[in-house]
Amino acid sequence: MASLPKNILTFEEPFGDTNGRITELQTASEGYRRLLEEKIEDLKVDAVEIGKQALVIGGVIAVVYLLVDALLPEDEPEIKAKNTSNVSGGIERHTEKTSWVVKTVTSYATTWLLGLARQKLMDFLATQQNTNAGTDTNETSK
Repeated sequence: MASLPKNILTFEEPFGDTNGRITELQTASEGYRRLLEEKIEDLKVDAVEIGKQALVIGGVIAVVYLLVDALLPEDEPEIKAKNTSNVSGGIERHTEKTSWVVKTVTSYATTWLLGLARQKLMDFLATQQNTNAGTDTNETSK
């Protein structure tokens, strides 16, 4: 036979000990309130850490984008208007040809800088992961 809940087996007078029940409920609610406040503080700490990581990653991505944009040449040639005596008014395209040495050096420099940025980012994330593993308070153990 299944066991009955404890409050069914005991007989309590209706409205018998309301003050005792009130204090009991107040202590229980205070305990739940403290537990919720602790969880909220843990969530705040986690949000700050995630925000810092997102800020660093976004900064690295922005720096790499600006670096690549500055180092790599644009593919579109410049269009210059040429004054000619013809009535049609000719437009001439001038393409600046960069030497293969300059292209090679810029591509190697870009690759090296991207590798350096990747390594710094990986080191930062590993450091953050190690600090989070040491101070992880979200685990519940019973």
